[in-house]
Amino acid sequence: MKLSMHVSKLVLGLALAPAALAQELMVVDATNDRIMLVSAVDGSMINPNFISLSAGTGTPASLPIQAISNGAGEIWVSDQNADAVHRWSADGTTYLGQWGTGRDNIRGLHIDFGRVWLCNFGNGGAGYGLALKEYTPTTTFVASHAMPGSPFGVISHNGELLVSDTTNDDLVRVDPATGAVLGILHNSDGVSGVDFPGQLSKTAAGNILTVGLVTPVGIFEYDANGTQLNYFDGTGVLSTPQGVHALTNGNILVGAGNGLWLQDRTAGTYSVLVASIDVNYITPRGSSSSAPTTFCTAGTSSNGCVPAISAANQPSLSQAAPCVIQVANVEGQKTGLIFYGIDNTGFAPLPWGIGGSSFLCVKSPTQRMQPQLTGGTSGQCDGALAQDWDSFLAGMPGALGTPFGLGNRVYAQAWYRDPPAVKTTNLSDALELTVVP
Repeated sequence: MKLSMHVSKLVLGLALAPAALAQELMVVDATNDRIMLVSAVDGSMINPNFISLSAGTGTPASLPIQAISNGAGEIWVSDQNADAVHRWSADGTTYLGQWGTGRDNIRGLHIDFGRVWLCNFGNGGAGYGLALKEYTPTTTFVASHAMPGSPFGVISHNGELLVSDTTNDDLVRVDPATGAVLGILHNSDGVSGVDFPGQLSKTAAGNILTVGLVTPVGIFEYDANGTQLNYFDGTGVLSTPQGVHALTNGNILVGAGNGLWLQDRTAGTYSVLVASIDVNYITPRGSSSSAPTTFCTAGTSSNGCVPAISAANQPSLSQAAPCVIQVANVEGQKTGLIFYGIDNTGFAPLPWGIGGSSFLCVKSPTQRMQPQLTGGTSGQCDGALAQDWDSFLAGMPGALGTPFGLGNRVYAQAWYRDPPAVKTTNLSDALELTVVP
């Protein structure tokens, strides 16, 4: 395995708020102009009136769409009809003003790659029409990037931006460095596939969720490459759904024109949590993403082992919580290591070898971490790898990407010896991490 140790230019992002806040989801209630707080575990109500938008003294709330943390002590709420982003303190008690010139009919709002991204539809007030608008973290306008259709939701995905296009019913890939459209991740026919996709969000496994506002109404789930995995039919139950977010218990919350709904994956049923309100987007209180997420596909070893990479916490500049990258279900008594890259922009996984099942999921240049033994039993899948992120950086001050800054990304994967396999080695799935305060 040839892994470069050269340092390349970092892709900068904005800080996420403390991970504990990601256990709470902010739910936008457009009927009552409020932000509700619910549990990210099971969707149960925590605070029905976390933010009362009508208490703001600026442009009155009219059709709030999405609430996000800006990572710097504020919560921002995009408002489609007010053409403004309302600013509130992180605890939801104090109105701080708004920002909102040069935009018209705004929707989804996202912060990453050192920029603020805002979905815009109209031309009023220099709104730039169908565009993804780019701002600095201090809300200074940078550029307006033309979209092929009407943009409604935006998230980060595999080192890029992903935008829902309600005109063409597509999921559009956008380069965060230039704002250029890179292609279509998922091209829907709008008939059997999603029609009028709304909010985009991601599951813990790295799959993409969206909802179809019109027939076929319901939740759509795609893998990291845009292949549809599931459709949870909401016909006759959900009315004009726009918001969607996976819960940590595996179920899914849906925001619709007729309430906040819970989709039970096991039973395949919907139940209403809060009825008779117009619910828009659902976002973690602390950030637009929470725990590290896995992506890509692990190879199967010669003894049938399928390694699984994970980390309980994001890397933290203040070392607020330990970030230990772990790989379970590895071949026992083998040599292995974890390696990482810092920029997966535009990268598609590559087969590790002809006839093998592993994929290289991390874009070069990459950095090897310390080699180690997997332990366990030879011929069994009870081996493991583990790497403490902070300890590695302390012992390798010139490692790829150092010094890391807030919001920088890390893409990690494990490699281990497997003599009977193609190339005598195999790879795990991969892990995306984001540096937090």
